[in-house]
Amino acid sequence: MSRRKQRGREICGVLPVDKPAAMTSHDVVDRVRRVLRQRSVGHTGTLDPAATGLLMLCVGGATKFARYLSGMDKTYRAVVSFGRATDSCDGDGETVAQYDGDLAQAVTAEKLGCALPKFTGKFNQTPPAYSAKKVNGKAAYRLARQGIEPRLKPVAVRVDKIIMIRCEPPEVELELSCSAGFYLRALARDLGRELGTGAYLKSLVRTKVGPFGLEQAVDLDKLSAADPGRIEAEMMLGLDDALKFMPALCLSDTAARDLFFGRQVELESGTLIEGGCGSGGGLVTVRIRDNRGTFLGVGELDSFRGGADVLRPRRLMAGAFPAHPERGKLDSTD
Repeated sequence: MSRRKQRGREICGVLPVDKPAAMTSHDVVDRVRRVLRQRSVGHTGTLDPAATGLLMLCVGGATKFARYLSGMDKTYRAVVSFGRATDSCDGDGETVAQYDGDLAQAVTAEKLGCALPKFTGKFNQTPPAYSAKKVNGKAAYRLARQGIEPRLKPVAVRVDKIIMIRCEPPEVELELSCSAGFYLRALARDLGRELGTGAYLKSLVRTKVGPFGLEQAVDLDKLSAADPGRIEAEMMLGLDDALKFMPALCLSDTAARDLFFGRQVELESGTLIEGGCGSGGGLVTVRIRDNRGTFLGVGELDSFRGGADVLRPRRLMAGAFPAHPERGKLDSTD
């Protein structure tokens, strides 16, 4: 039997997985590839090996839409340990500074209450030296492992909220919601500097990605014991559901045909999108469906012309279109 037959038909969807500790995000991707017998699997936002929690995986044709998922906000539970600073900003790194004072006096709820607001809103954050950020084309962590201190540029990030769950020095537990690209290890490092004690990230759990919560994630061992058909039917999200944070727009067969051939589509001004609201001006990224409710892809709805809304295709599922040979011919609406 050929490898192509062994892999079976392509599965398409988004799989929320509960990543265990001591596995890299790529390890999880490899495991899922083997379980589903699918070559095309990718994650939408890495977690450090020691971290646990929600990892959203795109499978099959869904990998083409990964960029729309990777930019979603994240929510975390983090435990920061004060009194020691490490080169990697986590517990596995080499100690670079040790605090020899009284942590009970240095790390208090009152002092943290003053420090935490400095790390909310929009600000620039310098990533940890041990990160995948590129410096002159090389990953920063590779340079750090060679004893070279990478010169990393600060990156614009956003933190919507930080809640202190407990303060029991040396440990402080936090819950926070932040933009994609935010480094919790860097936050631990910077909090340690702010309080003058040094600190590192002891543990991390990702509890939400966009509208999706950890309670929706599948245990990796449970996943490994299931067959691909059951995983697709019971554990995966279709693309329309995975992108439900976007408004949706339904097209006629004629408009869908134009979109399939890469043509922009002019629609009546104030086009209704899911939720009952009109486009209302400006640029709106939308899910696109045909009049049967089938997900066709993602586009941009623009009303800059004033008289008509213009829909431009950005990423399409060609096989889902009624114009595609696998779906038959379009019903004539001319």
